[in-house]
Parts: sequence; structure tokens; C-alpha cells
Amino acid sequence: MSRTFSLITVAISGIFWASSGIAVQDFFSYSNKSALDLTNIRLNTAGLILLLISWKSGGFKKSFLVLKSKKKILIDLIIYGIIGMGLVQLSYFAGIAIGGAVATTVIQYSCPAFVILWHSFYCKKFPKLGEFLAVIFASIGVILLVTGGNLNQLLVPIGCIIWSLISGASFAFASIYPQHLFAANIDKCFLTGAGMLTGGLISFFAVDDLNWFPFFESDVIFDFVWIIIFGTVIPFLFYNIGLNYLTAEEASITATTEPLASVVISYFIFGTAFGFVESIGIILVILAILTPTFIKK
Repeated sequence: MSRTFSLITVAISGIFWASSGIAVQDFFSYSNKSALDLTNIRLNTAGLILLLISWKSGGFKKSFLVLKSKKKILIDLIIYGIIGMGLVQLSYFAGIAIGGAVATTVIQYSCPAFVILWHSFYCKKFPKLGEFLAVIFASIGVILLVTGGNLNQLLVPIGCIIWSLISGASFAFASIYPQHLFAANIDKCFLTGAGMLTGGLISFFAVDDLNWFPFFESDVIFDFVWIIIFGTVIPFLFYNIGLNYLTAEEASITATTEPLASVVISYFIFGTAFGFVESIGIILVILAILTPTFIKK
């Protein structure tokens, strides 16, 4: 497989993830189901589908044998499922329910700043130039997006900001924590599916209404199917395929397609438009993703 094709698959995964956020926003406009309810069914159904795909590809058996021989990894997988999958999805959906898909997606993508800050703290060293600029760009970009340049006002509900930042922090965790699991030769599709299913099964303890039938009502079934298949299973498969032939830095560049696609798709579907200052904020967040790699090169 060529690197060009790999770049395309990872970029497409970002577009599909963005479309998932738009579908979630549309879902909440027609359904009274909560973010937790949607998280529960998404993690369980998508997790089962991904595990089935891993089974068909042979990765399930290989990964299961690794877990069987290294019991500690099973605990790590549970932690990854709760925080890296469950909390990411719950906070993302909660942000969209309050403030919309675009704001939530853009704020969430301040996560590279969380990764850089954690790495600097853990290694006890000051960030490199590109990393430092990424933190600055992400911070200023989010501030401009949520205030429009006027620090005395908030254009985005505070609940959306908080949940989106939590989603960004937990997404950063999901990017860092499972590295040793990949190093243990666990199949990526298995890891993603098992993480989702773990988070989904644990979420049953918090869900009040276990009735899934409302997800299949005519008003929302299209959104629901899109969220599961095109917003979860397919983009994760595409992303994992691309990572087999790309470095993490190359993949991070194509990750900018998600906030960009979210802005474009939301404009055509919901008519969501931003002023000049907010648009600059969105651009700065995207630059925060690109800057470390460009400066390093």
C-alpha cells in the first residue's frame, strides 16, 4: 500500500468522524435520549462489530493470547476502555448536546496542547519551539472561538466548553496510554473494539433507561446508523490501516480534516457560520495540530 493512499485513508477517517458529530447534533434535535444513553449504545454496538472484524481477520486470537499471558495488560485495557473510550465519547456527546458539533470538535482538538504539556511535565523539560507554539495557538484559538475576541462574553455555553475540554484531555489520554498495548502486539482493531465494549458494559451501571428501541425510531434511525457505521467503525478501520504505513506525525497532520470538515458540513446542513474572530480561532487550533510537525521537518 502506498503512503499516498495511506494519507488519504487517514484523512477520510477524519471526515467521517466529523460527520459523526453532525449526526449526533441532528440526533439530539429529534430525540430526548441523553448523551450517556447514546454513549452506551454506540460503545457496545460498535465495539462488538470491531471485535467481529478482528475475529475475521485473525487479530482476535493473537490478541487474546497476549492478554492471557500478560494479566496486567487486561487491567490496562479496562482503564483504556473507561477513560480512553467511555469518557471521550460521553464528554464529546455532552458537549454537542449543549453547544453543537463544530464548537465541541474544535475545542476538543486542543488535545495536542494537553499531550505536549503532559509530556513536558513528565519529562521535566520545557517544550520545544514547535510544541510551545502549538500550546499557544491552541489556547488563543479556543479563547477566540468561545469569546469572539471579547473576554467579557461567551459565545459558546460554558457547559459545552467544559465537556469539550474534558473530551480533549481524555482524547489525549487515549493517544498516549495505549502505546505499550500496541507494543505488546495487540491488534489495533481488537484493542479499539475491546476498549469500546469495556467502556460500554461499564456504562450500563450509570444508564437509567436501558430501552434501546427509541434509537430505531424513524426520526433518528438514519442518524443512529450513521453514528455507528460511518462515524465509528469505518473511520477507526481506515485510521488503523493508515497508521500501519504512516508515522504518528504524518497521521496527526491529516487529523486536521476533522475540525475542518465539521465546519464545512455544519455550514451546509445547519447553516452554522462564524464571524471573522471566531474563524481565526478555528484556524489557530488547526495550526496547533500542524505546527510541531512542520517545525520539526
